[in-house]
Amino acid sequence: MIRRRSEEMKRHGGLLRWVALLVAGSFALGACASTGENTTGRTVGTTIGALAGGVIGYQKNKKTGAVVGAVIGGAAGYAVGWLVDEYVMKRTKTAAQVKAEYKVPEAAPVPPTVHAYGVVINPDKTLARGKGAEATTGFDLVAASGSKPSVEESRAIVAPDGKTINTKRYSYKEVDGPGGYEFRHKLPVPAEADQGIYRYDSVLFVNGKEASRASNEFQVARAPGGGIAVAWLGPRMSGRRIQ
Repeated sequence: MIRRRSEEMKRHGGLLRWVALLVAGSFALGACASTGENTTGRTVGTTIGALAGGVIGYQKNKKTGAVVGAVIGGAAGYAVGWLVDEYVMKRTKTAAQVKAEYKVPEAAPVPPTVHAYGVVINPDKTLARGKGAEATTGFDLVAASGSKPSVEESRAIVAPDGKTINTKRYSYKEVDGPGGYEFRHKLPVPAEADQGIYRYDSVLFVNGKEASRASNEFQVARAPGGGIAVAWLGPRMSGRRIQ
């Protein structure tokens, strides 16, 4: 009995060492990324998924099961990193242009309001495996001269089965007053992503209150040569699909 218990402890010790190497390797990959894209979400997701998968696999099939379980768990965990922190801001209209376009009165108080809010996912683009698409948010902000309303945006990815894959809320500190703005975000579509229609829900907040929302669809399909085709289908309920 003592000998058997000792053998079990050795096996568990081997699994823990294997998991430690897996975690260290995953974070090392995240730290060495030089593409300019924030991969932390995917690295952590992969690590957690691999850890869970490895433990489950070990319980079923010991060492071999742990390796297989980690591969499966890593693929599942990778799916949680669809939204990244990085984005690029572009000023599209000056305060004067917005004021003229929306006929903002000179003397009357002007509460901050949002116009022309929309989100577009780069349409009909074939991507290399593991690369991502791009989502662009655009809006015009009307506000009193000199004011700097806080602007935030919540984004969510909903899978073909209706389950929310990932959500994230961004604080656009670059908004420094009235004007037109554009924010481009990376949308890393994992190579393991299931084919189908995905929903991209966005909500814009001004000074903590909901100002506008948009819901779009995009389709993921396998492309010739092993790539991924991501097609923007436009506002939700669009009938266009990849053939």
